[in-house]
Amino acid sequence: MANKCLIMLILAAIVSGGVFAQTDFESVPKNTVVVDVGPTIAGLALGSMISTFAGEGVSSSGFGIGVQYERQILRELSVAGRFAYMGVGFSMGDSFEDAGVTVKTELGLNLDTISAEAHARFYPSGETFFLGGMLGFGTLSATFSGSFAAKDNNTGEHEKVDLSFTASRGYLKLGARIGWRISFGRQGGFTFEPSLGWDFAFGLGDTMGQALQKEVEKKTGEGVDMSAMDEMFYFLENLIFVGGPRLTLAFGWRF
Repeated sequence: MANKCLIMLILAAIVSGGVFAQTDFESVPKNTVVVDVGPTIAGLALGSMISTFAGEGVSSSGFGIGVQYERQILRELSVAGRFAYMGVGFSMGDSFEDAGVTVKTELGLNLDTISAEAHARFYPSGETFFLGGMLGFGTLSATFSGSFAAKDNNTGEHEKVDLSFTASRGYLKLGARIGWRISFGRQGGFTFEPSLGWDFAFGLGDTMGQALQKEVEKKTGEGVDMSAMDEMFYFLENLIFVGGPRLTLAFGWRF
């Protein structure tokens, strides 16, 4: 089934390219606006994976979206601006009783990334198939939250402590793309744009572990060492949230 879909996509690219190659460039639609559901699929998949593998007592969610505007400069060249967001969060809780005291604990983590990108595309045939490059800026924020509540069942006394820490980091992004811009009308109209690519993330300033360490020390007044978390964040930064493989499944309008 996958092979048949790929063959159909290639044929559509060749046919579409052949049609537009005979069209005067001045009459070709030069603006394209699309909404990318690739981040939506990635966010939902990550949230589902956390729920599946984390076990009972853990709830998670994920979401993402991308929006892009493209302007055709020459028959073979276009530029585009893109904005994207993806967020994933999970929380877990526990409750137990000890010596007549009921204790409830909650722990949560939210990861959010936002990016603004500039793309340049080269269309070898003047239409449909393209090779692209990207330069952009992104941020990744990690918010840790937790609460501890204790209630003495004999006296009714209740105590609760809430804590929240947020660390963020900026990144320079470079990337490459290969894809197709398929319009289902001779002069623009509804457009489907699938593409594959890879982004490289170059962190700016403090690492996420260092940023989180400063935030914890500021709120608690105690020295801590969070450097061990940098290995985890390195994976998250470079392969999932900021850098790594990228799948675009965009739908929109060309005019």
